[in-house]
Amino acid sequence: MGTAFIENMSWEAFRDAVSEDPVVVVPMGSTELEGPHLPLGTDTIVADGVARRLDGGPGVLIGPTLPIGYSKWFLPYPGTITLETETLIQVLVEYIGSLIIGGVKRFVFLNAHKGNNAAIESASRRILEHHKVRMGMLSIWKLAHDLCAVKDQMAEEGRFTHSGELMTSAVMALEPESVVENRIRADTVKPLENSLLNLKNSLGETEFMGSVQIVFQKIQDVTDSGTLGDPTAATAEKGEAVIKRIVEYAQAFLVEFRKLPLD
Repeated sequence: MGTAFIENMSWEAFRDAVSEDPVVVVPMGSTELEGPHLPLGTDTIVADGVARRLDGGPGVLIGPTLPIGYSKWFLPYPGTITLETETLIQVLVEYIGSLIIGGVKRFVFLNAHKGNNAAIESASRRILEHHKVRMGMLSIWKLAHDLCAVKDQMAEEGRFTHSGELMTSAVMALEPESVVENRIRADTVKPLENSLLNLKNSLGETEFMGSVQIVFQKIQDVTDSGTLGDPTAATAEKGEAVIKRIVEYAQAFLVEFRKLPLD
């Protein structure tokens, strides 16, 4: 049995499904700067694509995908659309609150944009202050790094990078027509001399004396292209393997999440 999407259900079908104590999965992406070969909606495409491949049966419902998150640092690059963190928190509180009124008690955010993490955590904690529900989050790109790049060694890069090999592969698998293949090229964080500015990604994470910390930077000082890795080894076949691995993990997580007590 395929997983049901709330937006495609009648209210009566939703009411009946809620009586089975399902987990509602909330896919979250972004609309922001990516490399010149990828669409602005890459994170959303992947979050939605993973959600559509879940097969949780009657125990899982998929909520409407949120295509805009917190991407304020990318605003200097045209096409980026962002919400302030407090706005996003309020959107999440009201989204989840509506479903709580409808009887849902278990929620997992399926998040494909690290910039959403702070809002997801704050919203979840606010909700838990007032309701006896379960809140969780699955981080798609963290899974891509931990499972696919490091554990399974799928990436020639050896890690997950923004608009790099694994991200590009995932989009090739899910929405190949949106990848501009003649614009694929490797790029890195702009080189800087100070040892504290040995940046690893666009979020300002920097490795110093054996530990990764953060130095906040303007995005223009970090990248010209939006690509912070090497997508040249990306393939649709690799993307299918990445998505399959993430879906398998997510399904196993949801099974256990559904068993958690509500008290």
